[in-house]
Amino acid sequence: MRSVEATLAVMHTQLSCKVYGEQPEAAIKAAFAEVKRLELLLSRFLADSEVSGINGQAGNGLVDVSPDTIEVLQEAVAVGALSSGAFDVTIAPLMNLWDFTHAAIPPTQAAIKEVRSRVDYRQIRLDVKNRRAGLGEQGMMLDLGGLAKGYAADRAKQVLIEWGIESAYINLGGNVLLLGSKPDGSAWKVGIRHPRIQNSLVGAIAAKDVSVVTSGDYERFFNDSQGKRQHHILDPRTGCPARSGLIGTTVVCPRSLHADALSTTFFLLGLKGCKKLLSDLPEVGVFAIDENLQGWITESLVSVFQPVTGLNISLLST
Repeated sequence: MRSVEATLAVMHTQLSCKVYGEQPEAAIKAAFAEVKRLELLLSRFLADSEVSGINGQAGNGLVDVSPDTIEVLQEAVAVGALSSGAFDVTIAPLMNLWDFTHAAIPPTQAAIKEVRSRVDYRQIRLDVKNRRAGLGEQGMMLDLGGLAKGYAADRAKQVLIEWGIESAYINLGGNVLLLGSKPDGSAWKVGIRHPRIQNSLVGAIAAKDVSVVTSGDYERFFNDSQGKRQHHILDPRTGCPARSGLIGTTVVCPRSLHADALSTTFFLLGLKGCKKLLSDLPEVGVFAIDENLQGWITESLVSVFQPVTGLNISLLST
């Protein structure tokens, strides 16, 4: 058994893989090709992508799409309904308005109100049988950033399995997906970043064959003229950065697609909403940090969480 590590710039981030097996180079090459293929379908920043095709025809009927795009959009609608609209992949017009890449001044409330009228996941139109998709109103736009990386990580893992790989660590822009255990049978360790101390961890999750995904208010943000942190996780119900009381949420579950969507969803809903949803999600573990730097952890993760800093942690009971 040999090991190979490689990285790829894709989906506006970096994909890194460490793979153990008999043909690790070929396996990684195939996995990378699959993620690149999915970027060409799911990125709204590529003019020829299927998502751009849907956006360009918003309000003008359905367009032909691939099974991959249909599956991701089905998940988007499901999580939108599960979260009562807190998770909404039609958020793109608001993301464009806030422009976290260049802006340092929040948009006006009038502008937010106008743009927010074009955000509603219930306007996603799907014809699953004929593989067609669209948006109900002109000016609407999809941004699958809260799902696409997770879906792509899952597909990369499946490709590695098809190549006979039984042990791998996949990290797609912070979406960590573990294939099996380490070659010696021990658990992988996935660090959880401290949301307020740069280059510091609050702890690590020891895990096998699951996905670990974190959402936080420290990834993309600017401080406005009053010193208030304006971060990139927008709440479609207000049109503004989420103020749920949480500043970081980590989700552990089998599929990275689900972990990706739920880490954002729990961040948006806060502790109360998180507890409500978790009662129906037995396979999902959560570690969250609130604005007072109090940690919260589900019982399923207590035995595998390894603290690094002296954070006070309480049980997140459902």
